[in-house]
Order: sequence, then C-alpha cells, then structure tokens
Amino acid sequence: MEELFLSVLNMSVTAGYVIVFVILTRLLLKKAPKYISYALWAVVGFRLVFPFSFESVLSFLPFRENPIPHTITLDGKVPFASALDAALHAVGDATNGGIGTVTVHLGKTADGYPITTEAYHSQVWLIFGSYVWIIGIAVLMFYSILSIVLLKRQLKGAMIFEDNIFEVRNLKTPFVLGFFRPKIYIPSGLAPEERSYIILHEQTHIKRLDHVVKFLAFLILCIHWFNPLVWLAFIMMSSDMEMSCDEKVLQKMGSDIKKAYSNSLLSLAMDKRVFNGSSLAFGEGNVKKRIKNVLNYKKPSLWITVSAVIVLIAVSIGLMANPGK
Repeated sequence: MEELFLSVLNMSVTAGYVIVFVILTRLLLKKAPKYISYALWAVVGFRLVFPFSFESVLSFLPFRENPIPHTITLDGKVPFASALDAALHAVGDATNGGIGTVTVHLGKTADGYPITTEAYHSQVWLIFGSYVWIIGIAVLMFYSILSIVLLKRQLKGAMIFEDNIFEVRNLKTPFVLGFFRPKIYIPSGLAPEERSYIILHEQTHIKRLDHVVKFLAFLILCIHWFNPLVWLAFIMMSSDMEMSCDEKVLQKMGSDIKKAYSNSLLSLAMDKRVFNGSSLAFGEGNVKKRIKNVLNYKKPSLWITVSAVIVLIAVSIGLMANPGK
C-alpha cells in the first residue's frame, strides 16, 4: 500500500504544477468560449490518474523524474497503531534534533514474542500517511453515498413531466441525477419560459456527458483529497462546466433571455450544495461569476475561437508530455 500511496503522491505533486499552469492559462482565455477552459481540466485529470506519459521536448514540466523519489518500503504489513506510535516517536526525535531510525512493531510471533524492525523516519511517515490516505477516501465515499441516499428520499414524490424530466414540490433548484440513465429534476410551478431554458441547460449537461465527467472527477478528488490544489481544480472545473453550459443555452435561445436567465440563476441557486460528485444543479457553482458571464456574453469572433483552440492544443500537449532525455 505504501508503494501505491507514493505513486499517488507523485501524481498529485505533478498535477499540482499542472493545475497552477491551467489556472494561469485560463486568464489568457477570458474572452474565449468557456468550453475551452472546461476542456483544459482534462489534462489535470490525466495527470491525476496516469503515473506515466509520453516524452517530448515540448513538455512544460520542470522535472523529468518523479518529484518524490521512491524509497525502500518495509516488508510485511504494519498495523496502524504501530505506525502511529512510530510516527509520534519520529516527531519526538525531530523535536530533539535527532535523526536516524525508529523501532516499528510488526506484531507478535506464535510464542508471543514481539516482532520489530528499524525504519527511517521517511519510511514511517509513508506508512502512517498511507493509512490516513485510505481513511480519508473512505470518509469521502461514505459521505457521498449518504448524500445520494438522503437526496433520493427527498425525490420520492417526484411527478413525471415528460420523458426523463420530473417535477418535484419544494425543490430549490433543478439538477441532473443518475449515471447510466440520468434524470432531470425541476421545481414544480415554474413559468413556461423559465422552465424551457432551465430544461435546455440540464439537457445540455446530459448530451455532453457532464454527469459522467462530474462523477469521475469526484472519484479522482477522493483519491487526491489531501491536495488542496485538487479541491480548487474540482471547484473551478465545475464552474467552467456550468458557464459553458450557460453559454450554450444563450446560443440556442438568443441573448434576449440574459436578464431572465440571470434572475433564475439567482433565485434557484442552492442554499446548501449537494456535494456528491454526481448531481449537476442549475444553481451550482459561483453564481455571481456565472451571472456576470451571462450578462456580458457575446458570441466570440472566429479568430478568438481559433486562437483559443490552438492554445488549448499546445498547452495540453506541453502538460501531458514528460520532458525528453
């Protein structure tokens, strides 16, 4: 498990650099369609999932080898209590200015004699960190499953409107729920015009498979939960997803709905966000930023779109590739 955790740490450190690069690139794409910024996050996902890649002299990464070198891990399984005890001793040694090794208890023999070994402080922290990492994943997954169960209980009284669209009384905001057969849930009593572009927004999510992307992104977040930059990337990716969807609605229905659309974003924004990685809510994301983007939206010129696509391709290749030898 320590080797796996070390691989995840290396991917997370590399992805952290990529996330910062993507955030800076987004600043250059302010006037470009938001789907370009949304697509950029795929590079981050690639770096967070795959520990390997192709090599190229065009790589933007500053390091060729793993940022954290692989060290020799302990043979056998180390109980969590023993890893915690050894970690506390390592802290004590560091406080006293000492370096070297600490004793790790691996268990007992059949005769009851203790089995111990000596380990470097870095090895101890790697073992202890791997246990904490697994516990963190379990907590996030449990919270996600619990959120979905509670949400589905609230949807028991949903009435079908048409096809895969359901109306729910006392629902605060429309959203998509489901993986293989996603359903759209909207508040009952919406005005016909408002309902039309809200449904179009959610249908755009389904057509682009955003519900699958959001679910996979949340799983990746669970694996790299210890990295604050990954949380930032998840939030910003979700915001770009929503803004690109808003722009798609404006393209299809015209700029005349800007004001009404913005009012809906404001009134239907969720007071409490359902954070389970699968629901796509109409009011999710940075509402203030989305409203500003909607009100200022203008169809980008051809040269801006082409330039943005070129930047997207160049940055994607540069961040996906490892430096060549």
